[in-house]
Amino acid sequence: MRISQRSIEDVREAANIVEVTSEFTALRRQGTRFSGLCPYPDHQEKTPSFSVSPDRGFYYCFGCQRGGDAIKLLMDLKSLDFAEAVSYLAERSGVELEFEGGGDAEAAKKRAGRRRAIYRALAAAAIYYHKYLLKSSSPEARAAREYLEGRGLQRSTIEEFRLGYALRGGSGFFQAVKKLGIERSSLEAAGLLSSRGGERFGGRITFPISDRRGRIVGFGARAMGDAQPKYLNSPETEIFNKRDLLYGFPQVAQAVSRERAALIVEGYTDVLMLYQSGIKNAVATLGTATTPSHLKTLSGYVDRIYMLFDPDAAGERALERADATVQELEGTKATDDADAAVEATRLKLDLRVLRLSADPADWLLEHPAEEFRSMLKSQAMPLLEYIFRRKAEWARGADATERSRTLPEIRNLIKRIDDPVFYGEAVRLAAETLGVSEEVLQVKRSRASAETPARAQRRSARSSNRSPNYGNPLQEAGRETLAAILARPEYSAEPLRQGVRVPGLSEPLMLLPEDFGDEDQARVFAVLKEHAGANMSAVFSDERARPLMDLLMVIDAEATRIRRDDLYPSKSSIRELWLRLVILSRRRSQREVEDYDEKEALGREIRSLEGALRAVSSTP
Repeated sequence: MRISQRSIEDVREAANIVEVTSEFTALRRQGTRFSGLCPYPDHQEKTPSFSVSPDRGFYYCFGCQRGGDAIKLLMDLKSLDFAEAVSYLAERSGVELEFEGGGDAEAAKKRAGRRRAIYRALAAAAIYYHKYLLKSSSPEARAAREYLEGRGLQRSTIEEFRLGYALRGGSGFFQAVKKLGIERSSLEAAGLLSSRGGERFGGRITFPISDRRGRIVGFGARAMGDAQPKYLNSPETEIFNKRDLLYGFPQVAQAVSRERAALIVEGYTDVLMLYQSGIKNAVATLGTATTPSHLKTLSGYVDRIYMLFDPDAAGERALERADATVQELEGTKATDDADAAVEATRLKLDLRVLRLSADPADWLLEHPAEEFRSMLKSQAMPLLEYIFRRKAEWARGADATERSRTLPEIRNLIKRIDDPVFYGEAVRLAAETLGVSEEVLQVKRSRASAETPARAQRRSARSSNRSPNYGNPLQEAGRETLAAILARPEYSAEPLRQGVRVPGLSEPLMLLPEDFGDEDQARVFAVLKEHAGANMSAVFSDERARPLMDLLMVIDAEATRIRRDDLYPSKSSIRELWLRLVILSRRRSQREVEDYDEKEALGREIRSLEGALRAVSSTP
């Protein structure tokens, strides 16, 4: 089932673009608009170029040329998909979403109501546990506070991450939620009850776990004393799947996006101590290996991931599982939701390992944060290199039989190395430790692996979603034409459907997608043609427009300029603009075609079009 188009439009109308944008940057009113510094992390500016139009529900940055509506802003800055962003805004705005496309609509509505009740129960539990930890004078609460202080955690950190304490065997929690009208069935569905019907986390310090939208979906809880298990997570529920979640993510998301890097650690207190030390881009897995979902979540924010697992056998196994996860993603074919293979390849190149003598929380009690940052820069090693060197070192002390078994594994690791310098070193090191010739280890590498890092980086940049770059007359003419179509629907709607009559041409001149300077312009033209005569809101409601939002906002800004300066005020001026574009397009084709007969035919067509342009230009 999918969200109905009507609901999407209701959300667009109800969402307060100024309020949503203010979550990411401070805005000041300037007439009917608001302005501020651009919130996109890769656009660092000192002079505000980011503009928000509340009457139209759109934003646009004149510096980086990004723009869109509240849905697009959340998709970009919170790395939500379209449905997640719409749902997020619907909850904020009080819009009841409707669904279509098959399935039982009534069942979907009941499911949504049940999930709201679960979120409410978890939020109430977090508030109660947090207040009990900070305010209660009971021996248990005092002991919990002393434990956290002993770990070096400050009150401000405890408050920001809403740590709490669940009293063992108390009835206060049940009384509190009953006053709020929360039913026991919701507590059970939220995973807050034990198998015996009591509080699941009784006698434990609680760590609320939130999803990317900041909603509490479960808890991690640490036992006091020697109780087992030491750490206990919420059970799997309708909204809690630990393979998809990262502890601390909502609190550190902006820092992660700003730094374009994330640290993955094992423990909740590792995240808290790093954050408290000013290193605010760390997250923790929930007692699981690093999963494809974790990497996909972070891939929308970062260029590099540092892995800081405990210096023990379990930590070593976690690193190997992380590398296996990357290989799994590399083998995943692209889907409509995401190109997982591209994401994984980029993450593989930027996954790094830093080994400390203790877990980060304890290490930071003995060392300054600046030393940690320095080690991160100088000692973090690419994950593939780390795994290779560790296996090669192990092979050095192994017997001949064990080295023979290790050979295929090491050859496979060498095959994946894309740094030519390290590749040569790896072959020499493996040959030495395994006692074989270098020729045995020389392997044929894939095209992607054989690329130098710089070339791979350039290729990645070309395939990334960048702001439009207009570097030639055809692209500039295409942009101006698209802007005129949007600015002058009264003159362009009919020609879009039927073409324009031009002196000297026997047939109406039809503008085609291939007449434009690049593929994105061609796709925008197709959308504008489909909605000929409609306003920008209708264009943005088209699903095909969503991946083109940045370019559309550039064009919309140009359209505003056209209207302001009263450009192209007639059908004749529109015809002239279209002719100039088509002439430039034919000239491009003439340059690219190799057949001389085709070149000559294009030359005749160009001359005819130029004559038509002169005639149109002289028409009053």
